[in-house]
Amino acid sequence: MSEAAKFAAAARPSEAPYPPARVAWYAAIVLAVLYWVSILDRFIIALLVDPIKRDLGLTDLQFSILQGFAVTGTQLLFGLLFGALADRYSRRRLIFAGASIWALATAACGFAHSFWHLLLARLGVGGGEASLVPCGSSMLADLHPRERQTRAMAVFSIGSTVGTGTAFLIGGLLIEFITRAGRITIPIMGEIHAWQIAFFIVSLPGLLIGLLIFTVPEPARRGRHRSADGRVTWQNSYGALIEFMRTQPRFFLCHYVGFMFALLVVTGGVSWYPAHLSRSFGWSPGRVGVNLGLSLAAAGVVGKLACGYAVDLMYRRGMRDAQFRWYAICLVLATPVGIVATTTSNPRLCVAGVTLLVTLLQPLPAVAFTALNLVTPNELRGAGNAFFSATSGLIGSGAGALLMAAASDLIFGGGSSLGRGMALVIAVCCPLGALFLTLGMRPMRQAVAAADRSAYRPASQGTL
Repeated sequence: MSEAAKFAAAARPSEAPYPPARVAWYAAIVLAVLYWVSILDRFIIALLVDPIKRDLGLTDLQFSILQGFAVTGTQLLFGLLFGALADRYSRRRLIFAGASIWALATAACGFAHSFWHLLLARLGVGGGEASLVPCGSSMLADLHPRERQTRAMAVFSIGSTVGTGTAFLIGGLLIEFITRAGRITIPIMGEIHAWQIAFFIVSLPGLLIGLLIFTVPEPARRGRHRSADGRVTWQNSYGALIEFMRTQPRFFLCHYVGFMFALLVVTGGVSWYPAHLSRSFGWSPGRVGVNLGLSLAAAGVVGKLACGYAVDLMYRRGMRDAQFRWYAICLVLATPVGIVATTTSNPRLCVAGVTLLVTLLQPLPAVAFTALNLVTPNELRGAGNAFFSATSGLIGSGAGALLMAAASDLIFGGGSSLGRGMALVIAVCCPLGALFLTLGMRPMRQAVAAADRSAYRPASQGTL
C-alpha cells in the first residue's frame, strides 16, 4: 500500500451532518467582510505612492518593499504561528486578535516620519493579517461539504477584491478632499499630511468589525486522522505537514510553483496599476480611484462568483482536478490581455484590459486554498494553508511589485516605462504558471482520490 493510501486509510467514518446552509454562508460572508477590511488597510498605501515618496523622500524600490515584503515578510512568521494554532485552538479568537493587530498597525502608518517608521508599521499590518486566511479557510472547510468549498472560498476571497477596489475608490476621493485643505493641525500631533489622515480613517473599522467573528459558530473539525491523534500538536505541526506532503510530492510541487507565478502577476499588478495610470495618462488620484476602484471591485466579484460556480460544477461532475484546470486556462487567456492593457496608449483600453485581467486572475485564493483543503487532513489544514502562504505565497506576493519595478528601472529605464515592466512580468509568469498547473492535473486527481477515501468525523474544539 502506498504512503498516500496508508494516510487515507487511517481515518474513520462519521455521520455527523454539516451545519445548515444559511449558517455556513453567513460565516463565509462575515469572513469576506473581515477580508475586505484587511485588504483595505493593506492596499490603501498603493494610492498614496507619490505623496508619501515626496514627503518622506522614498524611491520606487523602497516603496516596493513597503507594499510587498514588509507585509508578506511578517506573514511568513506570524502566518506559520497562526496556522499551527488554527489546527488546535479557537479560530474565532485568533482572527479577532489578528484584526486588532492590523487595525492598530494601520493607524501607526499615519504616525510615520521616515522609511523605517513606515516599515515597522507595515510589518505589524502583515503580522495581524496573517491570522485570517489559515483560520478562515479552515473554518469554511469544516462548514461546507467538499462539492461546495470552491464557492465558499470564492465568497470569502471576494472581500480581498472589494477591499482593493474600495482602497482605490474611497482612498482616491479621500485624498483629493483632504489635499484641498492643505496641511491639517491636530492637537498634540501638530501639522500632518493628507496621506496620514487617510491611514487614520481606514484603520477605524478594524476593531469594531473584528467583533463580528463572534457571531459565527466555531465549527466541528472534520476529516481528522486517528493515526495523528495525540501526536500532532501545534509545536510539531510543520514536521507532520512535511511528512504528509511527501505522500503527494508532484501535487504540492505543481501547486506551489504554479500559483507562485500567478501571484507575481496578481499582487504586483495591484501594487502598480494606480501609479501606471497616473504616470502614463496624467490622471489625478480621484480619477484613478473612481475608474480603477469600481472596475476592480466589479471584476473581482464577477470573476470569483463565476469561478466558484463553474469549478464546483466541474467537481460534482467528477473532475477532481477542476481547480487546476480552470485556473490554468485563465492564465493562458490573461497573458495577451495583460500585455495589451499595460502597454496601450489608450487609457480606456488600459482600464478595460485591467478589468478583464482581474476577472480572470483574482479567483486565485479560491482555487488555491480549496485545492489544498481537498487534499490535506483537518489537523494539518491550517498549517498547510499557512505554509503555502509563507513559502510560495510569500515569494509571489512579495516579489511581484519588486520584479515589475526592477524590470521598469533596470531594463526599460524607469519613469514612464512602468507599464512595459509590468507587461514583461505578465508575459513570462502567466504561461509558466499555466504550465505547472497543467502538469499538476493528474497528481491532483490522485491526491483528491486518496483524500476521498478518508471519511469525516468531528472532533472536540480547542480553546484559547
